[in-house]
Amino acid sequence: MPKRIAMADSCRARSGGILQRPQTFGVGRGFSLVEALIAVVIMGILLALALPTVTSFMDNSRVRNAAEVFLTSVMTAKAEAAQRNAQVEVVLLADPTAAGLAVDGIAVAKGWAIRTADRAIFIDGMALVEGASTAASPVTVTGTDQDGGALSGVIFTALGGTTLAKRASFDFSHDTGGACVAGGGPIRCLRISVTTTGRAKLCDPSIADLTDTRSCN
Repeated sequence: MPKRIAMADSCRARSGGILQRPQTFGVGRGFSLVEALIAVVIMGILLALALPTVTSFMDNSRVRNAAEVFLTSVMTAKAEAAQRNAQVEVVLLADPTAAGLAVDGIAVAKGWAIRTADRAIFIDGMALVEGASTAASPVTVTGTDQDGGALSGVIFTALGGTTLAKRASFDFSHDTGGACVAGGGPIRCLRISVTTTGRAKLCDPSIADLTDTRSCN
């Protein structure tokens, strides 16, 4: 009996005192072709579902950006009139550059200019284009008076008022994005409203609640 114990101790000593089983490691497995195809199909479905929402967001962003730039131009024209002590107008034009200085304004356009009311001095111009390209933007601005008559612009006086007889509206819509929200479409069309006293406001014509600060009423 003592000899057997000694032999066992001797074996453990030679093996380092620890008996271990060989370890096996699993081999990593990649995606099969079928699994990859399924993933591609799922991604395609998700993108197809998200595309209309993304497109609508981009279209609405274009409309809002154009309306905000026009509001800035209106305020600039008002400030220029006071600074020059002369009448200054912001007017819708087909060619909103110095080349169109003496051209009559139009009621539906994709650009506008700021000039003195006598058309002697071109101050600034803005053409609605797509990004850095020269392609026309799908956003259109339409000018109307309070009765719905066509209107091409607003003339500001040196005292900050206007020569308008009635409130003016400049509506921004999208040519290809669909109808406005008020008509059941996806585009939140916006309006720049200018009063006879020269107060300008960006508003949403689809909001009927008079207590809502976004309404045009």
